[in-house]
Amino acid sequence: MTLQPEEMLEEWDWEKGIPTGKSIPRSIAHQCGIAHEGVHLWIVRSIPIPQLVFQKRASHKDMYPGYLDITVGGHVPYGLDTNKIHKEAYEEIGIIPDDNKLIDLGYFRYEENNATLFHREFQRVYLYMSDEPLTAYSFNDNEVNAVYAIPVDYCKAIFTDDYPMEVEAYNGYQLLTTFVSKNNFHPLLFAPSMSHYMDVLFTAIEQLLQFGTVTIRMS
Repeated sequence: MTLQPEEMLEEWDWEKGIPTGKSIPRSIAHQCGIAHEGVHLWIVRSIPIPQLVFQKRASHKDMYPGYLDITVGGHVPYGLDTNKIHKEAYEEIGIIPDDNKLIDLGYFRYEENNATLFHREFQRVYLYMSDEPLTAYSFNDNEVNAVYAIPVDYCKAIFTDDYPMEVEAYNGYQLLTTFVSKNNFHPLLFAPSMSHYMDVLFTAIEQLLQFGTVTIRMS
């Protein structure tokens, strides 16, 4: 078996919030708390009711396998200067977002420090409205197993009231309905360190659905 070369990231200055031009292996960045850039894309559907599209992380992922997570999310490889979210979106769910519809929510400064990981990341967060059916998505890099359409109201409710909800999903072969509850979602979405992120996200979704434009930003 041929080993794949380790992903290289660009080091960012944690205090200044700017790239340094230096490359760093992903594993070292995550061990030593060396800041780097990530990209997030949240897809919102307006019909039949407001929904968020979640990806189901592949079962072989080394971190949080099988959990429902941000529609698209990943690190920015070293040397990639343009079309960062486009690259990640195509690899994970088979779409290339229309620049005219991408809503840039700015950067969120994220930090996770525990016994096995010291992760610092500047996360560029985007919102995207698309009423394409779930069958329009495909999974090109073996990192995503399925996409789920979760009502926005339910996403908000499970922060304080956990109960099951029947939702629609697509696994690349067929549409299906299944039940989800809070323990199916990536646990860090509910972490105190993400409270500002999630507050901004839900406010941005409300603004987009009500006014067609978004004024709130991550910072």
